[in-house]
Amino acid sequence: MKITLLFLLLLVLPAFGEEFELYLLAGQSNMDGRGKSANLTDEQRKPSEKSLIYYGNPLKSSDGWKPLAPGYSIPPKYKEGLPSPTFGPELGFVSALSKAQPEKRFALIKASKGGTNLRADWKPGEKGKPDTQGPLYRNFIETIQKARAELKKDGHSAILRGMIWHQGESDSKAKSELHEKRLAELMVRIREDLNKPKLPIVLGQVYDNGKRDKVRTAIQKASEADENCGLVSAKGLTTWDPGTHFDAKSQLLLGERFAEAMQELRTDK
Repeated sequence: MKITLLFLLLLVLPAFGEEFELYLLAGQSNMDGRGKSANLTDEQRKPSEKSLIYYGNPLKSSDGWKPLAPGYSIPPKYKEGLPSPTFGPELGFVSALSKAQPEKRFALIKASKGGTNLRADWKPGEKGKPDTQGPLYRNFIETIQKARAELKKDGHSAILRGMIWHQGESDSKAKSELHEKRLAELMVRIREDLNKPKLPIVLGQVYDNGKRDKVRTAIQKASEADENCGLVSAKGLTTWDPGTHFDAKSQLLLGERFAEAMQELRTDK
């Protein structure tokens, strides 16, 4: 079994010296993904021949770059290895990007964890001072550093094109102005830490269950106040639980919306 898996990986892993369009993905459960892989088609479950993913969750990681496929997500109480039975917006995101840029290869660095907040978990703190930063933000930066180093070590190059962010359910009780301020600080800090002052960032709107008006307003205002930031709507998306976690169909659609918004912000047109 291990020999067969290794053979399959060799077939889909890229040859030496490939160039990738690099995107960052971060946030809580709807970025980590709770869409069920069992609801995908056989074709959608196949490992990508052109795109890679590097997943860094504090509980588990992809253990290096892997061909993009469902399963780089850790649902509640999941104790087994990766790939898991769930996925996030990455599949729809890359599918839409590939249609727009069929000649390109894509690399995703995904750092996400369900149930996390921006107040403490993702607190960006001060540049170069990890002790002032939240554990998820530190994990995000460390994951980016490791992933880029490994890609370079393998002889590949990558151009950082943008970041997508989906988070806010855990901050639904925070004052709107405060969450907006925290989002702005996060975007400033990630751009500083990556030395990319105009990095395009697209924010995803959380599902409207009637109790998230403050955080939804904050996300919208934060996107409007930043000329290098976009927003994707959750309108029309559906959840498999009572109004929080997007189902498989909506995770794919959410990813496509992220890609469309990112294309509008692209600085390499």
